[in-house]
Amino acid sequence: MIKQKQMNYLRFLYASFMTPNREIAEIFEDFGLIEYKHMMWAMNDMVNNGVEFDMDIDNIDLKVTNTGELISKLKDTLNQSLNNTNTKGIDHETLQRFKSDEEYMLNTLNTLNDNTKITAFDEHKTLENISLTPQQADAFNFFLIGETFKEYELITIYSYLKAHINNNVEAVNCFSDLASDSIYHLKRFAKFAAELGTLSFVRSVDKSKYQNVEIVKFLKENIEEEIGAEKECLVLAQKIGNKELSDFLLFISRQEVYHAKLLQKALQHLK
Repeated sequence: MIKQKQMNYLRFLYASFMTPNREIAEIFEDFGLIEYKHMMWAMNDMVNNGVEFDMDIDNIDLKVTNTGELISKLKDTLNQSLNNTNTKGIDHETLQRFKSDEEYMLNTLNTLNDNTKITAFDEHKTLENISLTPQQADAFNFFLIGETFKEYELITIYSYLKAHINNNVEAVNCFSDLASDSIYHLKRFAKFAAELGTLSFVRSVDKSKYQNVEIVKFLKENIEEEIGAEKECLVLAQKIGNKELSDFLLFISRQEVYHAKLLQKALQHLK
């Protein structure tokens, strides 16, 4: 069930990045965030009930050329989820919430009638309102590929750790903020990639990144990584030179500083 819920939230979020119709894209994004919440409920239940799980995912099979195909695949995703019987460790009340939400989501998809061309994979490497040289576009795209996967990796780690330390309220609050910001960063990076026509899907995170980790050591290492990420954003902002993108990257760099402080706060409550 955890794999199913991960696939659900990722497919809906990626569908929102790919969809030219912003009204429909917002529906997909909302549904993706609902599915992420479902995943956290399922994880909390399984931890409380002593059932182990991992955070593996399958390939995200959404490389389509129009929104009609995309909606069809999302319907299949919800039907698979509604028929998933691998529910060990998840409370009945939680499963009923899943069912109620997903039946509504499926009914909503059945009302959508859109068949717009999707350009998120055609590698045109241009932005609608921002002028970039080919070199600037390549530098920005290289940054987006690496950072999108890094943010997904962090979402995975923070979510897993949050579920396993749910008795430490202060640390859980820190990890909740960090996961929320990583979801936001993933959305912004992936939306830029989709606009460039270079969208790529995330892959499974190695279990060694989140299972049986020495949490204090992990937090100390990630504080250093966040400081390094701040510097990387500053270097890229200077390299690209475009004011709008530079302002965005400077904003992200300042958030990385805040993330380091959140990790430091979590460390204090977990020592």
